[in-house]
Amino acid sequence: MQFREAVRRYRDQHGTAAPEVEFSHNWPKHEHLDPAQLRWFLYWRTLWEGGSVQKTGLSYMMIHIYELLSLEYIQEPEQAVERLVKFYTEFRDIQPRLDVTVVRWIGDLYLKMGEIDNALYWYTHGTAGDLFEKLSWYRYGHRDIPLWLFQKIAGVPKSQFYREHLPEIESELEWMMQAVFRKFYELEGMHPLDKFARYTDEPTIYLFSSTPIHEKYYLDGFRRFEQSGPFVHFVKHALRYAENLLRRGERKPRLKCDESLAVYFQDLEARYPLPEVVEKEKKKEPRISKAAAIVEEPMPTLAVEMPVERVEIDFSRVQALTNETEWLVDMMSEGTAGDELLVGDRLGRKSAELANPEESAPQSQSAENGTSGTRSSPFAFAEDENSGATLMNSLFSDAEAGELAEFLASLSEGEQAFLRHLAQSGERARRSLAEWLKAKRMFLDATVMRLNEAAMDAGFEPLIEEGDDELSISEEHETALQEWALR
Repeated sequence: MQFREAVRRYRDQHGTAAPEVEFSHNWPKHEHLDPAQLRWFLYWRTLWEGGSVQKTGLSYMMIHIYELLSLEYIQEPEQAVERLVKFYTEFRDIQPRLDVTVVRWIGDLYLKMGEIDNALYWYTHGTAGDLFEKLSWYRYGHRDIPLWLFQKIAGVPKSQFYREHLPEIESELEWMMQAVFRKFYELEGMHPLDKFARYTDEPTIYLFSSTPIHEKYYLDGFRRFEQSGPFVHFVKHALRYAENLLRRGERKPRLKCDESLAVYFQDLEARYPLPEVVEKEKKKEPRISKAAAIVEEPMPTLAVEMPVERVEIDFSRVQALTNETEWLVDMMSEGTAGDELLVGDRLGRKSAELANPEESAPQSQSAENGTSGTRSSPFAFAEDENSGATLMNSLFSDAEAGELAEFLASLSEGEQAFLRHLAQSGERARRSLAEWLKAKRMFLDATVMRLNEAAMDAGFEPLIEEGDDELSISEEHETALQEWALR
């Protein structure tokens, strides 16, 4: 029996009280119901028509949805689509899968009725379903694409700056992206989808697909777009560029993005200028008359009472610490630590030598002559006019290295493992690195973005540089990361 015939047969039958019987079928029809299942279906349908929303299996729901789509259960299209929308509204919380199927079929029914605006509303309704199919309908209807769809297409995680400025930032970013798409059309003479995404000009629309009443519909000018890497790249970097315009208002570090997109943001640059640096006004010195200038000002009491003494800085201890540090580094690198141990009496003796360098000089010289061929002690005094500066530079370097190490320790285990792998393995190809991360249930682009944004939020430059097919550690952090990875 044909489905439409079955609809006409059972549309006027009212159900009586019956227990629910389990029923599941990939392509449910009336003919798949046994007598007990049919009794429950008719009873459940009668309850809903009477205003009672009763939970039941998805297969039972689908049979009634097909009845409404066939225009056999209710012949008037306006009444049929109104009933279908009511069904979706009341049962979507009970059965979330209706967001994927019924939403599309409501659009199909409106398209069949010739109501293109209502069809476009339902084709683009909600966040479920094929994202590029939704983009196809936005493109066909010349409608602005919403921010949530841009973000889903790009897969860009929200930065800390983004989260701190919710919810105002979302409306601003959406307006900017829509303005950029219009500017692109103005400059290029085509929509970004037409330039970057694959599509077919076949105007065939398959109405009510995956139902017993599917049919073809021809819609001139419709293009069906498919998943496309270049379009994803364009959207991802446009979102970053737009956020950078907002970031510079607070002088935040820029997110890494494709700077060639600047031409599409040229109309927005003036809207988001860099804030001016406010200079503190210099205090005006009071004007002194010529007569007052002749009178000698009394010297401050404090300046008179303070004794005038010459200040001398003794760098002997700084030099000793510098020599000791250099000796320890050399000793550890060459493995001679076992030959020269720093014992207490030797430290005391050397301190005395530093206190009386003239008296101890002959003794030190004789000791050096008697131990020719061996490494000199770290306490041997060697004059160096830049020793103080050398020590200060080394102290600053250690502090910066400590900050980077502290930042790296704050990362998740998976992110730390990825950085060690990148630093030690020498792998650079995106594909092999993506496969390595896949084993840890991580995604390459998302991981790289999180690491770079976390580094910038911590005050460092991005850790990883991205190419078309390769990744690499930034030159600034390469040495530090390799040393950290070996620990």
